Amino acid sequence: MPSPVPDERPSPPSCGDIVGLLAQRDRRAAFAAVELGATTPREVAEATGLRPAAAAAALHRLTAGGLVALDDQAGAHVVEDAFRRAVAAEVRISGRRTGDGAGAYFRRGRLTAIPGAPEVRARVLAVVAETFTAGETYSEPKVNALCAEWLDDWVSLRRALVDDGLLHRDATGTAYRRA
Repeated sequence: MPSPVPDERPSPPSCGDIVGLLAQRDRRAAFAAVELGATTPREVAEATGLRPAAAAAALHRLTAGGLVALDDQAGAHVVEDAFRRAVAAEVRISGRRTGDGAGAYFRRGRLTAIPGAPEVRARVLAVVAETFTAGETYSEPKVNALCAEWLDDWVSLRRALVDDGLLHRDATGTAYRRA
């Protein structure tokens, strides 16, 4: 088997990171202001009543923590998938999902096996599929590397993701996209 390629995407904030970021009142207020449309430190300060320096500091911490992103054209905006990615990472680390039967297949952030029962299999594979960003094209070595992070038998995992319609493979069999 070819050796997998390491993942180069930045890690999402953990659930603990998010709680820590939002534990401070100024950062919660700044996050809410950005969620409601504020795009600059000045707009955040006006919306929250924070001093401009406090608003800028809160935005800086939220950006450094991965909850807010700054764009030269659009300004500050909420990172839409930060919470989803944090929960997916938590499931991966803890191996737990809330009573849906999928948790039994995760240990220390990895799969122990691919479930046979269709409902549980679908839930387990949905967690794995969140590793892939929608709209991004992945080479076969990259897919192999990401699947290898979940299960030693990454070939079977890749096949299961394709068979269950969570990954689409192109006609040449060399590129994949999340469904």
